[in-house]
Formats: sequence, C-alpha cells, structure tokens
Amino acid sequence: MGKVIRCCAIVLFATWYAQAAAQSAKPAASATSSLKIGYVNVARIENESAIAKQSIEMLKKEFAPREQQLLEMQKQGNALQVELEKNAATMPAGERQAKEKRIAAMLQQYQQMQRSIAEDLEVRKRESFAGFLTEVNAVIKSIAEAGNFDLIVQQAVYNSAQTDITEQVMKEIAKRTAAAGK
Repeated sequence: MGKVIRCCAIVLFATWYAQAAAQSAKPAASATSSLKIGYVNVARIENESAIAKQSIEMLKKEFAPREQQLLEMQKQGNALQVELEKNAATMPAGERQAKEKRIAAMLQQYQQMQRSIAEDLEVRKRESFAGFLTEVNAVIKSIAEAGNFDLIVQQAVYNSAQTDITEQVMKEIAKRTAAAGK
C-alpha cells in the first residue's frame, strides 16, 4: 500500500512539476499545450517479449548439464536405497552400515549440489533481469524521445488505453531482437 501511495505521489509531483515548468517557460502557449504521459507494463513485457523468452532459454541451456547431473545423483541414491531395503535383512551388519553411510553421504552431497544450483540460478536470473531492464529502459527512452513524451511511468494504479505504450515497446524490442539475431 505504501508503494502505491509513493508511486502516486511521485507521478502527481512529476505532473505538477512538468506543468509548472511548461507554464513558466511558455506562459502564452500553456493554455494550448498538454502534458504527454505514457505507461509501460514491464511485467507484461517480461512475460511476453522475445528478449525475455531468449533469456529464459539461455538460462535453461546453461543449467541443463548441472540439473542432469543432479538427476543422475538422485537415481543412484534411490537405487542404493532400494537395494538396501531389499537386502537389509540378509546383509551382514558391517556391509549394511557401510551402505547406510554411503547413502547418507550421497544425500548430503545431493542437497549441497541442489543448494548450489539454486543459488547460482538465482544470481544468474538477477543478472539476466538487470540486463533485460537496461534494454527495456533504452527502448522506452528512445520511444519517449521520438514521441515527445513528458513522462513515462512503469507502475500505475490506473492507466487508460490512450497512455499505454506497452505494445509499442514490445514491437520495438522484437524489431531490435530480430535485427541482432541476423
């Protein structure tokens, strides 16, 4: 709730400031000029844009070998567990204890590897998202300059279809992604 209030306050202040600056710079023209505001739904861009989909695919490819290694380790551990349960009654005590220790060590190694992969994936997701936001913001800025926008917001409690430039941003991202892919 506090973020929404702060966001609204910032937008209202920016609107007021832009109108005050326009009035002081052009007192005669202020009656005929209006403030041009745009809205971008970054969450939609993140979910639907080609660049976001490419980023997700790159992360999947990057972590696929480690995920496969984790699955193999899980299969080995499960096989040992099944073997132990199946033969525990007929197995000598020393051999049973050795298998139990081996299973415990494999479980510990599996959990450690699982945590490591999760941490590394989270770091890479944040890095990827930062790069994504940089590219999206560059596209938004170029559209804002070309369209003579006074203000572009990325969070809003309400926006009309007139102010929503998300589709325009997504088209420009797709165009840049296609150009980079050639």
